[in-house]
Amino acid sequence: MKTRYSGKLKRSLLFLILIGVFSLLACGLEDYPVIDPIPQGNITQRMNNYASVPLPNDYSGTPFTHFVVFYRIYVSDILQASTTDTSYSAINPTLASDYSSFSTYIDSTTHVNVNMDSLFQGRGYKYLSLQDQNINSILSSDALGSSVVFDFSSSKAPTMSLRGTVYTLRRADGGGLFTPVPSDRLFINREELWRSDNITNQINADVANKSGISDSDRHYTYVAMFIAAVGINASNYTNIYSTPSLIHVFQLPDQW
Repeated sequence: MKTRYSGKLKRSLLFLILIGVFSLLACGLEDYPVIDPIPQGNITQRMNNYASVPLPNDYSGTPFTHFVVFYRIYVSDILQASTTDTSYSAINPTLASDYSSFSTYIDSTTHVNVNMDSLFQGRGYKYLSLQDQNINSILSSDALGSSVVFDFSSSKAPTMSLRGTVYTLRRADGGGLFTPVPSDRLFINREELWRSDNITNQINADVANKSGISDSDRHYTYVAMFIAAVGINASNYTNIYSTPSLIHVFQLPDQW
């Protein structure tokens, strides 16, 4: 009798342990919701001045709140009419290095729930802004099912268009942590933007210089932009992100 009772007790304990393990696994899944990314192959890129990004139709059942665009500007002495990953090193070696760091996350099914804020800002990337508009509101759930078009082809300031409305792009100021110049913060190739004295953490913190160029040389500037979906994890109220997609590497137009 003692042996049979001991065996039943062991089986009961094993059953309770298994229930506990499955419960913990289930809770873990709930704690780490996933937001699907924008497939890289869906993005249309043309030359060095245009990209169209079709947004998903539906994020229902996910904690999605809005899309964010990370960007960084790169100084160059190279004019590149069509920007692809094979030209990044010639444009600016830092661009090639940054892209190499991010490329493993694009369309990845294993690098999920990575903190994109830390990943991109750790390499000097900033959040894209809009002139006179809150970009988070523009790229919220109301934008789902539409395409966002980025246009750097005009002789005027580059723009983002959504459902027929055109918005002027603006550089970040880090919430006041740095003071970019020129003060209008437009994505225009100007001396104040690329001048080496201004490429500091206090002024143009969103710009990466290229060694071997003097301020008297001809300068070009390019901007790499990545997009990711963002949501709120209801269990701890922290941001969660989809994996990123490369919008394009655009050439900034010269001052008109």
